[in-house]
Amino acid sequence: MARFIRAIHVFRQFGYAVAVGISLGIEMVNELVDFWARSDLSGPQFVHPDDQSALGAYGGRYLHNVTADFESYIRSEHFGKRDSRFHTSLLPVPYGGDLSRADIFILLLNPGFSHADYFGELHMPAFRKRLEKNLTQNFENEEFPFLSLDPKFSWHGGFLWWERKLRDVIAQVAKDSFDGRYLDSLRHISTRLAHIQLVPYHSSHFGDYKLIGQLKSSEIAKRYVSEVLMPDVRRGAKTIVVTRQAASWDLGKEGGNCVIYGGHQARGASLGPNTSGGKAILSQLRRPPVAA
Repeated sequence: MARFIRAIHVFRQFGYAVAVGISLGIEMVNELVDFWARSDLSGPQFVHPDDQSALGAYGGRYLHNVTADFESYIRSEHFGKRDSRFHTSLLPVPYGGDLSRADIFILLLNPGFSHADYFGELHMPAFRKRLEKNLTQNFENEEFPFLSLDPKFSWHGGFLWWERKLRDVIAQVAKDSFDGRYLDSLRHISTRLAHIQLVPYHSSHFGDYKLIGQLKSSEIAKRYVSEVLMPDVRRGAKTIVVTRQAASWDLGKEGGNCVIYGGHQARGASLGPNTSGGKAILSQLRRPPVAA
């Protein structure tokens, strides 16, 4: 990282700061993905090593201290209970979509949880493989880089949540650009949409907000947003919609291409075409996509 910062000072003398800024952005994207490359995907628990001490504090109150497959999960005391502990038998989801190609980013708090998460990861090999490929950002031969807009996984809660949130936006893009073909609109938006989670671990609801300041994964996510995305947002090349926990993203009261939800907007996290976020998404989609 230091070599890029030194280069900025040198190249600014010759008017090339923008080119160096692009290199810095690439380095930061690699830092985010490389951070998660150090996470062991062999199980049985999936906690990034740099998050272990924070999540293990207070007697492990943040964790479901079980190693669960689907059958043991549905027979356990946790089945049917709604609490804020993290399901670390599930793969973390720090981000979704192709970070290098996307020009629309939705910032969220943490991945939700449904019973289908255990079923999908443990009984649907194709789904599990796609989750792993998302972590490594390997999208070779993938029509739908944004996993939760891939109709093959329309049985999963992730697709149900995102498709419902974006349904009217997808329909509008289908009408405007694809002669009403909803599938083509889904495919197009999937190449341009990404999300970043402030906390990457699944839970039914979020409990202790002070944990955000203790997780290395949260620090890395915030730095990626501030150092890579925000310069592009400020020059109009990308759009961010902050739907949850806006204060913790440390973005102040950014306007323009950075839409920050508060109050009832944050609770509902609606992305319909009449919301500020939906309008920003549609506006960005009417521009040419960012070159890969």
